[in-house]
Amino acid sequence: MPSFLKDKYFLLCLAAAFILLCSSFDNDMTDTKEIGVVYEITESKNGFVFCFENTDGEKMRCFSRSEPEEGSVYEISGNWSDDGTMFFTDSMTKLS
Repeated sequence: MPSFLKDKYFLLCLAAAFILLCSSFDNDMTDTKEIGVVYEITESKNGFVFCFENTDGEKMRCFSRSEPEEGSVYEISGNWSDDGTMFFTDSMTKLS
């Protein structure tokens, strides 16, 4: 076995580099939770498309299979589309 593989500092640096490399990948599969108001609901053939304004004032376009109620406050969780233009909800909980 080469001597540099027995060096604890080399192994420590290698482990740190591996951790940094793994953590640098953006994992879009993680669920995102948002709280906000639903408006401009339109029905599509697969579900409902609506606008959602979160508590920070950010507006986003969302899709859900279940129909939300116009003007109600929801907590939604889900994932962004690959191009980042549509938020696909996994769950919607009405808060008001």
